Amino acid sequence: MSFLLESIEKEVKRRAYEKMSDCLQSDQEQGEEAIEEFQHGICAFYRANDKYVPRWQGESREACELVYGDLRQTEAYIDAAADDFLHEISREIG
Repeated sequence: MSFLLESIEKEVKRRAYEKMSDCLQSDQEQGEEAIEEFQHGICAFYRANDKYVPRWQGESREACELVYGDLRQTEAYIDAAADDFLHEISREIG
């Protein structure tokens, strides 16, 4: 009887871990997709910036350069946070 109870408990734990692992893998995939979408948006901004901004002058150029700088900082922060997020999920899945 004790063996049967232990076996059932192990199976319940195994299924719970399997479910948690599936959820974490789904979170990891969604995180990777979100990062990829963000990177596509960043690249589109940089292409537009490289194409049009060099001809701008005065306040519009200065304003765009401020946005560009803020975007670079935000990109670095998001990249670092994404790396940490994906690392932690991988660690937890393991």
